[in-house]
Amino acid sequence: MFTEPSRPRMQCTLVAALLATFITGTAIAQPAARTPPTVLFSAPLPDAPGKQLVVVELKLAPNPSPPSTADNHPRGHHHPGSVYVYVTEGAVRLGVEGQPVQVVQTGGSFFEAVGAHHIVTENASATEPARAIAVMIVPEGAPLTTPDPE
Repeated sequence: MFTEPSRPRMQCTLVAALLATFITGTAIAQPAARTPPTVLFSAPLPDAPGKQLVVVELKLAPNPSPPSTADNHPRGHHHPGSVYVYVTEGAVRLGVEGQPVQVVQTGGSFFEAVGAHHIVTENASATEPARAIAVMIVPEGAPLTTPDPE
């Protein structure tokens, strides 16, 4: 049975998650056009001590820029745990180093293994918005994202 985390701990976790995801939003393709992710849910995982489940919503504005590629992309980042992304609206271009960049349509999903170098996250459309839900399993207290050094 799920037990609600204490309010101060949950607030601290949410503030840390928002700060980490805000940093992520400024580190990818369109810092001015991308809304920082919204934390929808966060809770410790009792069956995986030291881990927490964090769910965020990603909102991506239309992207009039040329598409990013595996060789030509903005600064990347790493996550401290596994990430599952489900596209709820539009199409999102996603890519990790060493794999082809994928365009994931509404209803499609993308998996990023722990430690993967995430190099592309952007809207695949120049005219329509896109949204996705990201489900992350991360160590408690860890930042959700670590941007690559500049």
